[in-house]
Amino acid sequence: MAYSRMKGKSWKARFQDIPKHRKIAFGLVLIILPVLFFVNLFVFSHVLALGDKYEDRYQMKKLRLETAHGNVEFVRSTNEKVQIEVLQTNSKERTVKVKSVGDTISVVERYGRLSQFGSRPSTAPSRYKIRVSLPSSMTSIDVTAEQVTGQGLIAKTIVLDANAVNLTKIESDRLRVETRSDATIASVRVVQADIRSYRHATIRDIVVNQALTVQTEAGALTFEPRNATGQVQVDTAGSVTASERFQDMGEGVYRLSNSNRPTIELISETGKVELK
Repeated sequence: MAYSRMKGKSWKARFQDIPKHRKIAFGLVLIILPVLFFVNLFVFSHVLALGDKYEDRYQMKKLRLETAHGNVEFVRSTNEKVQIEVLQTNSKERTVKVKSVGDTISVVERYGRLSQFGSRPSTAPSRYKIRVSLPSSMTSIDVTAEQVTGQGLIAKTIVLDANAVNLTKIESDRLRVETRSDATIASVRVVQADIRSYRHATIRDIVVNQALTVQTEAGALTFEPRNATGQVQVDTAGSVTASERFQDMGEGVYRLSNSNRPTIELISETGKVELK
């Protein structure tokens, strides 16, 4: 009955029947949503082209880079703030979008004139390089890139997914590195770490508190700890070369010291393993 009465009314009459407080609430929603959209678009996000530089104002703690086609160089921040600079690009339409929300900075590669109006990384292949300056107070770093280089990274949690990684230093509680080519890290200080490289992996000057796994599929693995690392388990179909300071315990077990005993496992499917 009520439906039939409503069906016979015009749209104007239906609108007049709506309570005033509901009209106000509905109008506020229509106003607030576009305002939030444009504030998020033009206040909390920035598009960087060649030569542009971004610096956060609130000392961010988390960094997420979705730059699958770019080379990322990490350096230490001089003022304890995150700084991002576009150093090279082979296309004027190739940009980097930086978005800051809460304590997190997200960086995605964008392409085209409408780069400002999207948050997904571009799938168009390109070549570009960005420099990221990071403070030592980061809690989380998550990177997807073509190549990762630079002075190093310090954070509680670090995840690197790249074609190649070549870093001077990494300090982390939880570290995960996956590369489709080579992985080279000169100095590593970790609690737990998992490093997987399709080709060669070279890990030097390493200190592990709990566990470390280094794995290669089609290349050589070089493990060169400066300090005592206790016992190393080697699993490989290739050859093993160990220096005199590694005591061969048999069945792929090599002991460096009795004092520090983290779980260290080196896995190489086809390549040579070298203990220095």
